[in-house]
Amino acid sequence: MPDAPPESAPEAFVARYSVPRLLVWVALSAGMGAAGLFMAATGGSTFTLLVGGAGAVFFGGIAAILALRLSDRRPQVIIDGKGLYVRSHGEKRIALRSIETMRTDQLSPDMIKLAIFLFKPAKYPIETRHRRFIWKLNGGGAREFFGDVWIWTTHLDQPVDAVIRAIWAHRPATEFDRRMWALEDAALAMGEGAP
Repeated sequence: MPDAPPESAPEAFVARYSVPRLLVWVALSAGMGAAGLFMAATGGSTFTLLVGGAGAVFFGGIAAILALRLSDRRPQVIIDGKGLYVRSHGEKRIALRSIETMRTDQLSPDMIKLAIFLFKPAKYPIETRHRRFIWKLNGGGAREFFGDVWIWTTHLDQPVDAVIRAIWAHRPATEFDRRMWALEDAALAMGEGAP
């Protein structure tokens, strides 16, 4: 039996880059790049020149990439009746019923990743070169660490819990799901009446 559409279609969820968050990360990255440049200029040894120069290039590059994103107002994540769209993953919409499970990883209070695991990941391959490179770099552990699709909410204007709530709100329920929920509700109601 095909999935039944939700009773009342919720509003589409859209997440874009957050300009204030990006400004903070640009400032942090540029500061680290400047520290590397200072270390390279004043170090005096070949080692400090190489380490400082590498730090300046690495963090300066991150600052430049984040600065370019300041003007990018395109939706980065869209969740609606058509499915899940993650711009950094690819252009193909992922059916919400294809999601097997989700897990969040919090590296710091501001760095949270939502790992989404799919029943058939080959159906929704990673299309962007950058993400394919990260996936290959991590080898066999890539799926466990990143998930089949991953969303970093660090630079987005929506928190990770809003993304999860939107997925559940738009995910169509089958008749089996509705029956199970009705049984759970009935069991809870019976439990509340017990002494």
